[in-house]
Amino acid sequence: MLDGSILQKLRDAHRPEQTGKPPLNFGVYYKNTLVALCHALEDAILTADYSPLMITAFQRGKWYLEEADRYGEIAEKSWQIAIMAAPESGFAEHPTSQKENVALVNLADSDPVAQEWHLIILSPDYTAMVLCQELSEADYGKDGLPTHDLERKFYGFWTFEPGLVLETAALAIEHIHQYDADLSQRLKHQWQNIAD
Repeated sequence: MLDGSILQKLRDAHRPEQTGKPPLNFGVYYKNTLVALCHALEDAILTADYSPLMITAFQRGKWYLEEADRYGEIAEKSWQIAIMAAPESGFAEHPTSQKENVALVNLADSDPVAQEWHLIILSPDYTAMVLCQELSEADYGKDGLPTHDLERKFYGFWTFEPGLVLETAALAIEHIHQYDADLSQRLKHQWQNIAD
């Protein structure tokens, strides 16, 4: 797990021997499994009136662009969407990126969160989260990195547990602060409204 990543910070906050909290149950997921899971969680937003705060991490702008049209629909049903990714051509220019309630956070390539896949959905009536980190080349072992995109694997977990989603959202908002303090403050204010 990469030092400074949101997944690592959350794992460290849940070490039973140090915190008394129960450990998190991590698994390894193929990319196509995560895409299907995230779409299912997002569909709940599209079919109900939750008006959530969403915080996402797409690793690279090109992965966001594959979902940008869908995120335009989700933005119509959301209070705010913050999208973290290492920027690439077209990332900021897409019409969804221009929406008033969509904020792009351009991650540095060296940022460990640029290796993570997050979907954090937070509202008073619906919480859900996927939090994963792509396996390193060493993790893949002798076979090395996959040659096909859908064979990529991610280590992490998903949950609907409100306390855990709130805790993780706070870590993500704290991480965003180094890139955009104003956005971080707005997200923190909405987080507090939901937490209360």
